[in-house]
Amino acid sequence: MVIEDALGGSGDSPASEAPDPFSLAEPAKVDGILDAAGFTAVTFSDVQRPIFFGQDVGAALEWVRGFTSTQEALAGLGTASADRALGRLREALGAHAAGNGVWFDSRAWIVKAHRR
Repeated sequence: MVIEDALGGSGDSPASEAPDPFSLAEPAKVDGILDAAGFTAVTFSDVQRPIFFGQDVGAALEWVRGFTSTQEALAGLGTASADRALGRLREALGAHAAGNGVWFDSRAWIVKAHRR
């Protein structure tokens, strides 16, 4: 959310054609997909770990600029607005910089299921 906020994301923009990294965040949705695909006994384990974005803010910014969602957000802005958004993004990444790189908290599901 930090990246989206820095880029000025309001949630009101048109849906991206790219896969949404948060599209499977709701266990009920995942359970439904797996059930429809013939899986049962679906379980979820929540995993929280820090994720490394780069050695420094410049490297982290370069990596984040490669995200499809970042590219689409910037493409929808004029030059001046994109420059301001990148400045906000650089500041946001800087707020997560430490002596050993730029780190963010992350969460994911480990999903286990059995085929019927």
